[in-house]
Amino acid sequence: MLDELLYQLDKEADNVDQLEVPRYDPSRHVGDLARNRYWHMVLLLRHAVRLISDNFFSYKRSGINVDLFMMTPSVSSPMGPGSDSEAIPIKFGNLETFLVDSSQFGFEPIIMNDFPLLYCYLPSMRGEDPDRRHLNQFFHCEAEMQGSLDDVMALVESYVLNMTKQCLLLPNIISCLSRDAECSMDALQEMAKNSSFPRIRFDEAVQILELLDDAGSYTRTTEHGRDITSIGELKLAQHLGIKVPFWITHYDRDRVPFYQKPDPVDTSKVLNADLIFPPLMKDSFGGEVVGCGQRQDSKVEMKESLSRQGLSTDPYEWYIGLRELDNYKTTSGFGIGIERYLAWLLCGSDIKDFIPYPRLKNIVTHP
Repeated sequence: MLDELLYQLDKEADNVDQLEVPRYDPSRHVGDLARNRYWHMVLLLRHAVRLISDNFFSYKRSGINVDLFMMTPSVSSPMGPGSDSEAIPIKFGNLETFLVDSSQFGFEPIIMNDFPLLYCYLPSMRGEDPDRRHLNQFFHCEAEMQGSLDDVMALVESYVLNMTKQCLLLPNIISCLSRDAECSMDALQEMAKNSSFPRIRFDEAVQILELLDDAGSYTRTTEHGRDITSIGELKLAQHLGIKVPFWITHYDRDRVPFYQKPDPVDTSKVLNADLIFPPLMKDSFGGEVVGCGQRQDSKVEMKESLSRQGLSTDPYEWYIGLRELDNYKTTSGFGIGIERYLAWLLCGSDIKDFIPYPRLKNIVTHP
């Protein structure tokens, strides 16, 4: 059934030449959406990715789709040394709250009610300045499952490889949208040969990058730990000669969100992983597309992580309290940025070229 749906979608791109990406202009973007063939094809591809995702989680993995809230008092990336994003505050009547940055906190209580796997395909809102890698509203396919870091990494690999194989059924759509269709299809075919992706630990990755010229642009060190920059991710892929996505695992504890489980072998590290996609051509999108991790299962460790990052426990008492439930189970989860995946697949350079209504801070958009 899915193969037939994808075939019908791809037929719409029969004999369509390569399409030029319209330059984003807020004053005329609505008109472009209404008339430009490029956007017609992008939306067909987005629809295909949604169909592929639903089919994978619902039918191949017996997951349950759960649509969640758009406001929350407890953001999953609070401002602190471990924050990887900025929350967007809003006033709802007299209530001071936030737009949702992730569905994770909504999933974790529900999954305790005897659900092995939950997933969603929803927008996430974040407040940092937008650029070619970041939007203030983007789409996440997120999942939470009962199990460990290794379990969720295996789930991500199955999902990404399944997406790869299904996208091979869309050669016409890819041909008219990609800056280099042959490069895109070759990359999909190469990925489809794999059953898993290479792994490198964060410490080893940092050691490699610090020995290279211009190391200061590849890593940065703060009093709370180390980071690999987006440029560093690309340099690492180039240095290692890796052509398929690869994992960086076990990041420094105080530079990731507080809910990541400390590694029992070394509690200065956490049980997390980012999936890095090497760019398909010069100046095209690459870097982190998927982030995943095992959740804290210890109240003591979680309070310690919050304290280490200078964060109050008050907004998270309900979350900490989940660990006291008699049916509490260890869970892990992931999120994939849909626009990042599309930008990588189509050799794009800017993720706002793959979402119909890019929301950019301080820029008026319609509707």
